[in-house]
Amino acid sequence: MNSLILKNSAGIISDPAVIQHMHETLKASIGDTFKCTIIDQGLCTGTIVSLNSQECRMELSTLKPFQPQWFNLVVGISRPQTSKKILEHATTFGAKKIHFFKAELSEKSYLTSKVFDDGESMGHLLSGLSQSTIYGNIPVIKVDKFNPADSYTHEPQKFILDLNGSGNFLDLKSSIDFNTPITLAIGPERGFVSSDIERFHQAGFKSVKISSSVLRVEHAIYSAVSQLELIRGKF
Repeated sequence: MNSLILKNSAGIISDPAVIQHMHETLKASIGDTFKCTIIDQGLCTGTIVSLNSQECRMELSTLKPFQPQWFNLVVGISRPQTSKKILEHATTFGAKKIHFFKAELSEKSYLTSKVFDDGESMGHLLSGLSQSTIYGNIPVIKVDKFNPADSYTHEPQKFILDLNGSGNFLDLKSSIDFNTPITLAIGPERGFVSSDIERFHQAGFKSVKISSSVLRVEHAIYSAVSQLELIRGKF
């Protein structure tokens, strides 16, 4: 836990799991100072003024703005364990929106996984924000039964990861505007079929190849975003 997540500027933490973590892992005590993220407000440091088994009260420093999240994901839905990783780690990287959908080769039952219940998904998103220490908005999460490519027609910068693609992000470096959100489409565990890819192409997505290897879904996301971060030069 790199940053403590606070719901407001009162500086009070009462979540039992967080309190337990502070006692058992952080070995926190009065006077200790930690990085804090106040959801939708900003970043600060917090100094513990009182701490017991039920509650922690902190004195907070002046808020600083957090960095804007800068990309959207459109992901063919995969196993719940994979979706958990995507929710958490894509948030750490700076995802604004994570849009899961049933691709042709996705398992339909994954659409109703408990991973997408409000309580469980929020836990993964908050873990991702805590790990990042620089972002502070909760990403929008959406789950669709159908390919949503058409709904992204008007997005200005959109790419689909395609093992058969001929171009890469370096080829497109001069045309990418990092002040405008980027949308990435990634296949499910069994990959996209030609009809999936064609649907995205019709909506204006450009095919991009990020590796000659067949990557796991979560690894493809990490690799693509890391390559973009390197070109973006903000880290």
